[in-house]
Amino acid sequence: MKRWVSVLAIAGPLLAGGPIYAQTDLTATHPMLDAAAIGNADVVEYWLKRGVRVDLPDPDGRTALIFGAFNGSIEIVDLTLSLDALVNRQDKGGSSALIWAASQGHLEVVERLIEVEANVNLQNGQGQTSLMMAAAAGYYDIVQLLLDSGATANILDYTGRSALDWARDGRDNDIIRLLQKAERGG
Repeated sequence: MKRWVSVLAIAGPLLAGGPIYAQTDLTATHPMLDAAAIGNADVVEYWLKRGVRVDLPDPDGRTALIFGAFNGSIEIVDLTLSLDALVNRQDKGGSSALIWAASQGHLEVVERLIEVEANVNLQNGQGQTSLMMAAAAGYYDIVQLLLDSGATANILDYTGRSALDWARDGRDNDIIRLLQKAERGG
């Protein structure tokens, strides 16, 4: 569903006068969140400097940190974390910034979130963890990093599937071997 979003999300402080609108598929409701959804760190910073709460959510519970993690914008992630964004905050589907970053293959963002103690075993609304999401998508380096950071390989989602089951769907033999070893405690 399309909605009209202020171009302030894109140009922000560069525009003068009244708002100009453009059509987009974004669901955010504030220009800062619109900017975060498209990875525009300068505009996110503009709004944060003007007092917008760092953990302001959109209707789906997504914050600038979650949008930044989804997009792989280390600038937005670092900016929001420097302002004490809630690292383990979950959107309405239960996904955290770490789950989104892992599912999209953004290694640098995953590393940063782990550095600030994101919960590597947090489960979303379907019981899926960041490890399951990275395994399903075939992101070997992220799977390895999550395991090295304490992710538990034998957690089950709400359908009874583990990260190994998800990896088997993705058919990445290296990840399958890695998770088999982790499930055996090795």
